[in-house]
Amino acid sequence: MRSRNNIWIGADPGGKGKFGLAILKSDGSAQTCCVDCADEALDKVTNLVKAQPAGIGVDAPLWWSSGRSSARMADQWLRGEYGLSGGEVQAVNSLRGAALVQGMMFVDRIRRLFPDVGVTETHPKAVMAALKLKKGDTFFKKFSVKVEMKDKQEHERDAIISAVAAREGFEKRWVNDLSSIRHESEQDPSQYWLAPVHYFWPHK
Repeated sequence: MRSRNNIWIGADPGGKGKFGLAILKSDGSAQTCCVDCADEALDKVTNLVKAQPAGIGVDAPLWWSSGRSSARMADQWLRGEYGLSGGEVQAVNSLRGAALVQGMMFVDRIRRLFPDVGVTETHPKAVMAALKLKKGDTFFKKFSVKVEMKDKQEHERDAIISAVAAREGFEKRWVNDLSSIRHESEQDPSQYWLAPVHYFWPHK
């Protein structure tokens, strides 16, 4: 049963003014904003969240591969399963540095505050495609989120979807964990320096 006091955090890491952050409460209400970096996002969390969150979702690759293009099996599976292009689910090597660095650093910093908090990687745009949803408001309605989003608030929207992914995963409604399928060249998200990290997904 869902606790009335649980909070889930979603992050859509990016550069200046493009780091989306969402705090989702058990009643479905959400607060969102955009900041410049992981440290500013952490300051917001520190001011608004006093107890350990029930889970955190981050829209960035949270483990890497030493293979060609830093290709990961989870990304290949998403492209094949849903007919997504390489531009929609990119290889890690082709992503912008802000998403890669700020995503990792956000998890590292927030675990200094909450060492045992659960973390899942997310991919909001791929989730929307997998669920055959074209607009954020249809996603919010499906998952009982109370928030008003403007068209240009893409980073905040993706942060909310990331928070929902954390909620659904850690409450065991999304039971498929894509972090369990890996090439030998990939880091093991259950053991490496940022561990444990999951990648909860709505479909098997």
